[in-house]
Amino acid sequence: MREEGTAKKVVRNTLFNYLAIICVTLIRFVAMPILIHGLGQDRYGIYATVMSVVGYVGLLDLGIGISLTKFVAEYYATRDFKRLNEMLSTSLLLYVGLGVVGAAVLIGCSSLLVEHVFDIPVPLWTEGRYVFWISALSLFNGLTLGIFGNLLNGIQRQDIARTVTIGNTLITYSGSILLVTMGYKLVAFMLFATLMDVLSFLIQIWITRRLLPEVRFFPRIFKKRELKQIVNFSFAMFINQLAARNVGVLDKLILSIFLPIANVTVYTVGFTLASFSFRIPAAAALASLPAASELMAQDRLHAVHELILRGMKYTGLMAVPIFTVMSVMAPDVVRLWMGEGYELSARVLQLLLAGYFWLALSSSGSNVMIGIGKPYINTYYAVAQIVLCSTLSIVMVQFFGVLGAAAGSAMAYSLGGIIYLVHSTHIFKIPFGRILNLRVAGQIVLTLLPGIALGALHHQNPPGGVLGILFQAGLYGGVYGLLVVRYVVDEYDLEKISAVIPAVRHLSFLRP
Repeated sequence: MREEGTAKKVVRNTLFNYLAIICVTLIRFVAMPILIHGLGQDRYGIYATVMSVVGYVGLLDLGIGISLTKFVAEYYATRDFKRLNEMLSTSLLLYVGLGVVGAAVLIGCSSLLVEHVFDIPVPLWTEGRYVFWISALSLFNGLTLGIFGNLLNGIQRQDIARTVTIGNTLITYSGSILLVTMGYKLVAFMLFATLMDVLSFLIQIWITRRLLPEVRFFPRIFKKRELKQIVNFSFAMFINQLAARNVGVLDKLILSIFLPIANVTVYTVGFTLASFSFRIPAAAALASLPAASELMAQDRLHAVHELILRGMKYTGLMAVPIFTVMSVMAPDVVRLWMGEGYELSARVLQLLLAGYFWLALSSSGSNVMIGIGKPYINTYYAVAQIVLCSTLSIVMVQFFGVLGAAAGSAMAYSLGGIIYLVHSTHIFKIPFGRILNLRVAGQIVLTLLPGIALGALHHQNPPGGVLGILFQAGLYGGVYGLLVVRYVVDEYDLEKISAVIPAVRHLSFLRP
């Protein structure tokens, strides 16, 4: 990570990952209440449930997408465009076949799921089947044309990929809101979103052809060597992605089976806020995967260790303030966002945050583990997480309903995240003293103090509206940021970030 080019790429990609998460989440944050109230809890519950099913069928990706990111990064770093073209062409043919299978599964199972598995009102059965059919087309497009997004990630141009994502999200949700306010329902919303996804993929194709004129797609090229390499690496990634899809998705499916479909909407409100809170700190580690592949290709193990440690530091520093504010102010945020009647959603949010914190903290090591070619380590934990999460959620839903699903998942994620943190650093042979020593312990305590003060302030003076929430959150954020810049951020951090954002250099006056 000390090599300037790699460090600058990591910082730039991380910043654009954050920009995309914030922009996309804000767009959805504005759109979600409008869509829920416009469509109704039952229809929105159908949408959330179908998207959960599509997420699982989308596992037919088999981990090929992440594998492509890794191998593209390696071949691009060594300028081996022949192997790069063979890898891309082989993957494209695989994706076409998998896309056909996935679409057929969704269409074939639509009636069974709508009428016999999920608790969907009878008058909405026809609409539910249409939503499944449209989702089948969307899945096929995503598997086949989505390969160009993996290519951009692999050459470490996540800034471009995220910019396209932001534009697509803005247009999609703006159009969807317009359709709903005009009286159109879920089918029109889904058709419009699918059309916008195709447009987004076409833009990515045009950009990749401009950036990489050396890349040529030959659909008739199918190399057994590349297929074997993809399959060997992707099998572990498939299991890892299965566990990742379980985050929130499994709970929605369990709720749709054991409880009326409207409960899925109640859970989705809390899950959406928890997912947003999780994705912001986790984004600090997204750029680690291609960066680790590049560093391993250059045989720079020490830089890989630095990448892991810095990633853990940044994810932790981002997670603490976000999770603190959202946990303390969960009832206020949900009430102002959705209105009355979603008190359970606030409790869902608080429960999920307890588990997501540890997932976020372990995300740096898990991304680097993939980047250096050891995804099977993550696979062991993925299998354990799937089993534990499924068991706890199913059992606890029977006794505690919506809150039981959230509590079961939170327990599974907390336990798995903590154990993974300890085990992964041992595998990387990073001395425990470099991770936790007296100086680091002092910094941890220092960053927690403003959160305790925020909790006391909120209890004594509950905010009455948006301005009250912003005031308390801003006051907390200012104190927290000052402590972090003065006592936690070091000169290395300022140097690398200021290479991309020059204005950061001015923060040096806050340093002791």
